[in-house]
Amino acid sequence: MKKKRFYNNKKRGQKWTEEVRGRKINFADKYIDDGSGSNKFDNKRPTVKKLVFTRDNFEKLLKRLIIVVLSLCIICTGYAVMDVHIQLNSMPDDLEAENDLASINNIELKINGVSIVPLSMDGGVMLETVIDELSHNKYSSAVFDLKRSDGTISYLSNLATIETYGAVSSPAGNMEKSIRTLKENDVLPVARICCYKDNIAPLADPSAALYKGGSVYADEGSNTYLNPNSDNAYCYIKDIVEEAVNMGVSIFVLDCCDLPEAVDGNYDDGFEALSKKLYNDIGSGIKLIEEKQITVNSKSAKSITKELEEKTEPNQGNVIYYITCKNEESTKKVLDSMGNINYIIAK
Repeated sequence: MKKKRFYNNKKRGQKWTEEVRGRKINFADKYIDDGSGSNKFDNKRPTVKKLVFTRDNFEKLLKRLIIVVLSLCIICTGYAVMDVHIQLNSMPDDLEAENDLASINNIELKINGVSIVPLSMDGGVMLETVIDELSHNKYSSAVFDLKRSDGTISYLSNLATIETYGAVSSPAGNMEKSIRTLKENDVLPVARICCYKDNIAPLADPSAALYKGGSVYADEGSNTYLNPNSDNAYCYIKDIVEEAVNMGVSIFVLDCCDLPEAVDGNYDDGFEALSKKLYNDIGSGIKLIEEKQITVNSKSAKSITKELEEKTEPNQGNVIYYITCKNEESTKKVLDSMGNINYIIAK
């Protein structure tokens, strides 16, 4: 008789002699019942070395690397877009330059300059010759007239009043380019304006003229003057300053700010009154300096020193001395030795 089996090979693993109970155990026997096992022989068990770079670890590392790279790309793109936005919406260069000069009127400047003919402001060969001469003689500034003592204007102006008066005479060839070239060669451009003494505007515009005895006042040299109390006269001076500022000038020497002593009446003349108005209307991006004229008759250094000490007051930041001399080299040495004194040597 064939012995009966509880299961055959076809159904191996499917039919058992007794019912399967509990849960599948896939760890050490000592942990089957909590607290009944022992770890006495744990140190004898073979240790299984874990693989550091498995497929799962590699995929995780790759994902993290991709996230980091994408984050950096997003940040760099954001900064690039912001930089373009700032450049497109930034303050224009001329306004930035104005802000850089915002407090120039409070700065103590050391100006040792020489006067140059406006015709030499051609932006070309003549100007290069002037720059070479300034550099050779160690002058830091070039001083040129905008409005001369006879009332003529030394540059090609776009102001309607100047055109109406016909005041332009022997103008510079290219004033704006010349000013830019001077700066590029470390030479400070200084503009000189004769304010109230004027033989053109008072006759062309009677409302801006200075009167005495019912007629336009003229001094012993037949020179006429603008009226400091006239709005038209003040606006005429202010417009010239503003036009020069737009050409790149920031330092202005004001001459003839005082009326002759022979003029009767209460006039708002003088450097302080005029400069206060100009600062209020134009702003502090300019420096206004009062001119005082000195004539040095001697050639010897000792005599020059004595003459200058009698006529000048050093360390005056708002005063510049326009000096006519016989010996430029000797006079310059004396002036430089006197310390913080601003001067212009007339040519």
